[in-house]
Amino acid sequence: MKCFPAETIVFRTFLLIVTVLALVKTPALSQTAVFQTQSGAAINFQTTDVSFPTEDGWMIHGTFYLPEAAAREPVPALVVLSEPQAPGLGQHIRSIGGNISRAVAGMIGMAALNIDVRGTGHSFGKKYFEEFSPEERDALQLDIRGAIQYLSSQKGIDPGRIAILAPTLTAEYAVREAARNVPQVKGLVLITGEFSKTSLDYIESRGDLPILAIASKDDPGKVQLRSTEPYYYSKNPGSGIMFVIDRGAAIFNRPGQIMEQVSDWLKQNVGNLGRKTEISFKTEDGWTLHGSLFTPDHLSGKKVPGVVFVHGQNHDVQTWYYLAREVAKSGLAVLVFDRRANGKSVWQNGPTPPGSGAGNPLDVKAAINFMASQNAVDGNRIALVAATAVATATIMASMNDPRIKTIVGLSLYGAEDIAKQYIARNEVPLFLMVSTRDVNADGGSLTEQSRELHRLSKSKESELIVFDNAGRGSNLQQVKPEINAMIVRWLNEKLASGR
Repeated sequence: MKCFPAETIVFRTFLLIVTVLALVKTPALSQTAVFQTQSGAAINFQTTDVSFPTEDGWMIHGTFYLPEAAAREPVPALVVLSEPQAPGLGQHIRSIGGNISRAVAGMIGMAALNIDVRGTGHSFGKKYFEEFSPEERDALQLDIRGAIQYLSSQKGIDPGRIAILAPTLTAEYAVREAARNVPQVKGLVLITGEFSKTSLDYIESRGDLPILAIASKDDPGKVQLRSTEPYYYSKNPGSGIMFVIDRGAAIFNRPGQIMEQVSDWLKQNVGNLGRKTEISFKTEDGWTLHGSLFTPDHLSGKKVPGVVFVHGQNHDVQTWYYLAREVAKSGLAVLVFDRRANGKSVWQNGPTPPGSGAGNPLDVKAAINFMASQNAVDGNRIALVAATAVATATIMASMNDPRIKTIVGLSLYGAEDIAKQYIARNEVPLFLMVSTRDVNADGGSLTEQSRELHRLSKSKESELIVFDNAGRGSNLQQVKPEINAMIVRWLNEKLASGR
């Protein structure tokens, strides 16, 4: 039989009485709170005491922070976990996570659900966390899953943009749930945690999942290394690393503007993704094309430029996964779609008709028209990003269309004469990237074909960058990840108002 000191028994009895009283009282109504920003602005948000069941019947209690912006449009959300400790070390209930919850709601307009995980705080159940068996600890992952499900069911929450902030022991379970809940979990903040090899391998495989790994300066070097491993395994360009004072959720009570830095990272990597909408549109010749549209938050009637991505031959919409999201983070609307006979854009009415190859400009033209028709988009400021075999189709779709302000091309094949003639007499600036020793099956050099387009371009702003053996087309963004920032900068410059 396990024995506890008398003072521990007294404390636990007191805590049990307080918790039971808290549970039987009338549920708290929403209250309005105010966050004062550094600029002096006052941001309002609602706080509500909530509870929800897990799949295995445990009742989890927490506080829900909802910014006022959620009344106008869906906002991203953050799950903030309480901090169970190893046996004998006590625990931090959710109150310590209230600081970061209030900060993200007030500073960046992101909702937060701050919970007591099972066996802690108000979610004590019949057993305290430090008494759990290893199998019972593993069920903590169900608490995270329940929190995500709760957030997804709330009005004003974007269920496709949820992040998890997990201190110490909960960090491993946050990674496990991210592995299971791929469509919804878009970012992880992992504070002074330790991770299994399985979790680290998963992080390495998810190049689309940004990680902020936080280590304690107070820990020995080996412990710091274990806390930072997710950063070194991550392939996402948005992943970051921080060294702080103290451990776990207590870091938010220490100097160094930790809350501001974490909030800013969440804004850049989760908040700024914009709202994703699955869309479809028709071409002039009857094809239905499918794709995704990303639009920025908090526009309040303001219109933003749009960028249409056109994938190459033998590819689909996923080829632009990383670059499209970086462009969306910069505040531009983004449209990615499957060209005809690719991905989801298959012909549904019998045998596939002719004209389904890369050379059909009607797909690109329809995508441009669809983007220009969106309420959030300035239809007079649109850019095209294309790869490999769609050079002619992309240029032909933009002919005599004043809405097109620039074309970005990765390893573009040689364009047909009609496309070359248009480039030679039009001022639309080209941003071309290509790799050396990139040769087609017919022996044609993509390097020389890109050089020719650059020479023909009438615009003095056109640029050509030749990389040394860096792959082909959209693969350039993996081999040379620095091109993402270059393209984002180019698009924002060429689509700026007043040009």
